[in-house]
Amino acid sequence: MLCTCTNAGKGPIRCVFIELLSVENGSAKCIFNIVNKFLQDNMLDIHRLIAIATDGASVMVGHKTSVLARFQESMPHILGVHCIAHRQALVAKDGFVTYPYVYAFVDKVAKKVYSWLGKSSKRHDELWKIMTEYDIVDMRALQIHLVRWLSRGQVMERLVNIMPAILMQWQRSEKKWYKNITIFSVQFMIHFLADVLKKLNKLNMEFQRHEIDVTTIGAMIDLTVEKLRRRYIDVDAHNFGLNSPCLSSFLKMARDSMLSYEDANGNLHKHALRLESIPMDAKIGSLEECICMANIYVKNILESLDRRFEDLSIYNTFKIFSPSSYPSNIADRERMTHEWLNRIINRLNIDTHMIDICKCMNEREDFVGMLCRVAEHKSMHDAWKACIDTDSWWDLYPEMMKVWQIALVIPASTSTCERGFSRQNFIKSTSRSSLGLDTLDALMLLSIDARGIHHIDWEDVFDMWTSAKKRRAMPLD
Repeated sequence: MLCTCTNAGKGPIRCVFIELLSVENGSAKCIFNIVNKFLQDNMLDIHRLIAIATDGASVMVGHKTSVLARFQESMPHILGVHCIAHRQALVAKDGFVTYPYVYAFVDKVAKKVYSWLGKSSKRHDELWKIMTEYDIVDMRALQIHLVRWLSRGQVMERLVNIMPAILMQWQRSEKKWYKNITIFSVQFMIHFLADVLKKLNKLNMEFQRHEIDVTTIGAMIDLTVEKLRRRYIDVDAHNFGLNSPCLSSFLKMARDSMLSYEDANGNLHKHALRLESIPMDAKIGSLEECICMANIYVKNILESLDRRFEDLSIYNTFKIFSPSSYPSNIADRERMTHEWLNRIINRLNIDTHMIDICKCMNEREDFVGMLCRVAEHKSMHDAWKACIDTDSWWDLYPEMMKVWQIALVIPASTSTCERGFSRQNFIKSTSRSSLGLDTLDALMLLSIDARGIHHIDWEDVFDMWTSAKKRRAMPLD
């Protein structure tokens, strides 16, 4: 995937699929040689390469012999970006380091529900009947997919939705697992994780947007941190989890160590909760212990966010191109934009052959003042769209416009590439596993970037097909 400014650098930003590259092995040397050859074959000036976004694997971003290090040997200005979506997924996983056995057991329970449903269509039908009795009509509740921990927030949320039906079924046919799932701490953690991981998953979905405005990354993280602190950190035990949809409703139900669910007919079904420790852990059992464990989990997440997003200040500096981020006071605006530009120059290690830094600093004051008037309250991307059609911007502030181009094309995530891999897996399925690389490449290009079917002139397609080679007319009868 290539993120670039169209129209010779003066048009809208576009992230496009170029080509599938075949590699002999996954070594850094092999990947570097293939990518470097691709750039040369397509006559792409490697010295205009600004940044490389990766999933954080050591082969890509290692200090000495990685792909990034090999590019930086000849071009030290190239920036390595660890995908923000990958980093945020790792944050969700970092929360489990303190009590690994507890979370492993909760995960085991969720997997049991998945396997129990998947092994029998009869059970699936029976569970669906019970769900209709409890007025649970969301079909997605039965679609439990166990993937990385962040996506398991959806798993936990759906597990909470079908909990009344699961408890009734397991009470009849799965005595051992009914005993496990009615442990108070297990139910507490299922409802707690449903809320917390749902909040983190919402943040991750924002990070996976096709054209994310990097100046908003810090604000989105700050909002998530604020909500987590307000619900789980800066509260006493009586208000813990207040306003958390799943956990707060569970704590209200479980005051008498009993889960009570009312079906559509008004009948009340009760399930006693047992205050005992989770298997493999002899400490966690009471409400106070569960709250302490959940509190530590959230603290681990907040610490991980600070640690894994150390480069957040780089993205914040691009607010110089976002009038919506300007302070209302003129003196504050001058001071902040001056600081932002200094940080950009120092942190990005801008190639002096591409940009004249002295001219850039001199253009800053007038550039900011004009941008504030022309694109007031606009984001970085919207302000770019408002300015690119006017040649005077390029004539008056050429160096600032070049820095703006750099800010726009720095990739914050690899989500677009990941979507390409998903599309590849959909195209090259088990029934079409013998597709050649060229065919797969063409199909992916059609799937990702092709025009809609209503834009195709089928008469032209037919003419191209008939003129491709001599074809003998076959009689219709």
